[in-house]
Amino acid sequence: IINCNGEATAIIYASAEGGLGNYQYELYTDAALTLASRIAGPQSSGDFTGLSAGTYYVNVTSEDCTAPAEEVVIIQPEPLTYTEDVVNVSCFGNDNGSITVTLSGGSGGYQYSISPNLNQFDTVNTFTDLAPGDYTVIAQDMNGCFELLEYTIVQPEMLQLTATSTPEICVGEENGTITATITGGTAPYSTSLNDKSDYVQDRVTFTDLAAGSYLLFVLDAEGCETNTIIEVAPGVNLAATAEVVYECVADLPTNYLNVVMEDPSVLDSVMFALDSTDPADMQLTSAFSDMAPGMHTLTIAHANGCIRTVDFEVIGFEPLALELQNNSINEITAIATGGQEEYTFYFNDVNNGTDNTYMINRTGTYVVRVVDENGCEVVASIAMEFIDIEIPNFFTPNGDGENDLWLPENIEGWPEILIKIYDRYGRVVEDNVVSKNGWDGIYHGAELPTGDYWYVIKLNGENDDREFVGHFTLYR
Repeated sequence: IINCNGEATAIIYASAEGGLGNYQYELYTDAALTLASRIAGPQSSGDFTGLSAGTYYVNVTSEDCTAPAEEVVIIQPEPLTYTEDVVNVSCFGNDNGSITVTLSGGSGGYQYSISPNLNQFDTVNTFTDLAPGDYTVIAQDMNGCFELLEYTIVQPEMLQLTATSTPEICVGEENGTITATITGGTAPYSTSLNDKSDYVQDRVTFTDLAAGSYLLFVLDAEGCETNTIIEVAPGVNLAATAEVVYECVADLPTNYLNVVMEDPSVLDSVMFALDSTDPADMQLTSAFSDMAPGMHTLTIAHANGCIRTVDFEVIGFEPLALELQNNSINEITAIATGGQEEYTFYFNDVNNGTDNTYMINRTGTYVVRVVDENGCEVVASIAMEFIDIEIPNFFTPNGDGENDLWLPENIEGWPEILIKIYDRYGRVVEDNVVSKNGWDGIYHGAELPTGDYWYVIKLNGENDDREFVGHFTLYR
């Protein structure tokens, strides 16, 4: 009997009886018992060992007697064959490899073992949860016929993801990008941004992205996954205010542009143009001046391609002019035109604020200077004669149309003047002289008698606070 296909382990036991004894045994592979087919004998023992599968013929002789050759057939099992299936580890660092060996042929009753426990056999022919490495598998049948098999479980390179980004061009434009670089794992790769529900195969670039943080996922063909966080930087902030500053040069109005960037850090990377987007018109500073009246556009261009425009208006001003008038007693009126209001007036270098009138308190030439909001100024002068108050020393309230009222003359220059009239007993007989355009000698509806009366006059002027005390005579 042969246990395993291909072995030479069969034994033929031959035994003869009768004849003259002294048996001689021979073993042939051909029924003709040719010398060429004899493989053993003659020998005194009928045991033939180390035989492989086949048909044999045993010949026995006893002296001159020969027995007919006996045919012996030795059979063997079918060859032991196997199929195998090796599944490598799906993701780097996992231990989900497997080896499946399926025997056929032989004598059945198959068992399997795997290193490092080669002496532990089981009928289960699949070995799972295998880490990367080298393995030996023994697959055998019930007769101990076996196959010694060597396998290597491999793993892919570590799935690695790197990402680069480009910022927005202008802040808020949502035109940033992310580009993924994937190595290791098992191609093809799929990617998704911020969630795992939108994987797209072979996509490595994401566009039209707003500034912010993104979570980039990658999934390979074996289901291995990794992720990384990538920032899309905000675009440059070219928001700006364009303020027209007006000033005066040689007493003529002019202007220049003052640009304030919301983000001053961009100044080293921007250029400016006035009323143009042509790169040839760009300059490194926003120092535009002497701009014509009307609407203008400032173009701000960054080195990264971001462009912003700011509209502004330049107001035109006529040259500042000053005219001096003397329309009231002791009063100078300064009439300013052109320039930019509001005006500040100086009379003999005294700051009169925005008040364009000035009460003089002496005869002479007065120098008037006006300054507008732009700093332009004009100087003019006027000769003025001071007309003082004249206090009458009598009046005759008799209704003849002459001297019927007592009222000082030239008081127009003192609008806050205060006049009170007293009798000889110190009683106030009139304190509304100005509003009544003079005193008519009446007190409480009765005519006062002829006599002397006293006055107290307080000018209360801007530049003249004199007081006068004296008396006059009422004649009836």
